[in-house]
Amino acid sequence: MLSQTVLQSLIILFGLAGLTVSTYLHFKKKNLSDGMACPMDGSCEDVITSKYSKFLGLDVEVLGMLYYTTVIVAYTVFLFTPQVAPPWFVFGVLMTSIIAVMFSTYLTFLQAFTLKKWCTWCLISATFTAAILLAALPAASIALSTLMAQFTPVLLWLSVIGAAIGLGTSIAFDALYLTYLKDFEISDVQAESLNTINHLVWASVAAVFLGLTGLALGSSELLQTPYFLASIFVLGFIILNDSVYSLYLANRMSEITFADKDEKDYRTEKQTSFLMASFSTVSWTVLLTLQILQPEIGVYNLLALFMALLGVIGLGGLTMSAVMERRAKGEMPDWSPLH
Repeated sequence: MLSQTVLQSLIILFGLAGLTVSTYLHFKKKNLSDGMACPMDGSCEDVITSKYSKFLGLDVEVLGMLYYTTVIVAYTVFLFTPQVAPPWFVFGVLMTSIIAVMFSTYLTFLQAFTLKKWCTWCLISATFTAAILLAALPAASIALSTLMAQFTPVLLWLSVIGAAIGLGTSIAFDALYLTYLKDFEISDVQAESLNTINHLVWASVAAVFLGLTGLALGSSELLQTPYFLASIFVLGFIILNDSVYSLYLANRMSEITFADKDEKDYRTEKQTSFLMASFSTVSWTVLLTLQILQPEIGVYNLLALFMALLGVIGLGGLTMSAVMERRAKGEMPDWSPLH
């Protein structure tokens, strides 16, 4: 087992290496005319100039530079003056490292399934974030369970606020995206808004994940409570559903122009979009309800209720899709109030 001093020194080295990679990516992004080396025949330029190279308006590599700088400064403090680091500072640094790994996973997913192109330098940076977290866990000056238990109120509020924002942004994303599906026309401003809202949805996922994970680490007894187990299941469903819906399907459909819509039949994609949009809204509603009410109902009963709601609301989504399709074709009867 490596000593705490050795682990903290390794973290500083990983931070310096990551900062070098992030700085290189940022410099090359601003000076693409000079060419860019991309090991292993990657598509670095295509990835770092794509619409996914920004998160909430900030360049991804700039976020990386800020993160690695934070790590270098924080662990230099831990290494040379550990006595001046209060628990809240240790907690914040550790949470930042967890967020960095989650963000790297999100970006890697985009490369694999949305862009279908790889940035080798980005993958190297993701490796550094994972290495920092793996070293940070045993290098912490306070035991992980003790640290999380001290900040239980913060973690509780994090999960509740994250679920509330997730519900709101999910509804906003669904409304904007499903409106676009009426005629396959979306302006640049609408596309940018859709992308920003999507970022907020995934930031909410990260907040709830951090909150639930921290609470479980701080009190293992929570893993035996029905509402908490149900929350973990629902959050996992949200991640799976929204990965397909907002990162793959919505991106594919938003690239279709009005001129292209007659060349292919996108009926299946539209129906799937409505179905997954309804699933997303229901899941976030249930997750928020679980965090606020913490019902003392058996976990299987909670999950059965959740699945029943998915079925009912999912049928409603498919019905809405069918109505919109018939209205677009002028096939609604005159007597129908939906005409």
